[in-house]
Amino acid sequence: MSRQTARPCLLIVHHSPTGLLNSVTEEVVDAASSAAAEVNATLPAGLHLEVRQRDALRPDADELLAASALLFGTSANFGYISGALKHYFDSTFRQVTGDPGYSARNVPFSYWIRGGHDTTGAQKAMDSITTGYGWTRAADPVCFTGDPAPHIHALREMAENTVGAWYTSLD
Repeated sequence: MSRQTARPCLLIVHHSPTGLLNSVTEEVVDAASSAAAEVNATLPAGLHLEVRQRDALRPDADELLAASALLFGTSANFGYISGALKHYFDSTFRQVTGDPGYSARNVPFSYWIRGGHDTTGAQKAMDSITTGYGWTRAADPVCFTGDPAPHIHALREMAENTVGAWYTSLD
């Protein structure tokens, strides 16, 4: 496996089984795509950042290895991340971190969590898991309960800042 890809990619891995979570994901994807278009206007075509989505139930370690930046989205269920996102991490961890060419320290990432009552356990899990992969946090995670409307600006800013972190890493 190789982290090299023909085109840089921001990979957005999420589990969005409800309309509410899907609308949150759409905001993040839209913000990331807009930010990518903005930075792509300053770059040669071969360096244009592509924004891709991956359903957490369909893990792809090669795709994760090739990603230039990462965003993760999940609900908080029973005090933890969704089983789907946990499955994604379980299915890719050994393959990704065991790859001889794996160098994750410069891969910017962030995440969002929407819970019904509490996100504390899910936040701890995400922090532990992403530390294990060795990625570099590019933006403060957005973790909230209830209605996402008051958090849309923060979600969009998280996505934009993650794209920005990738862009500044090119220097």
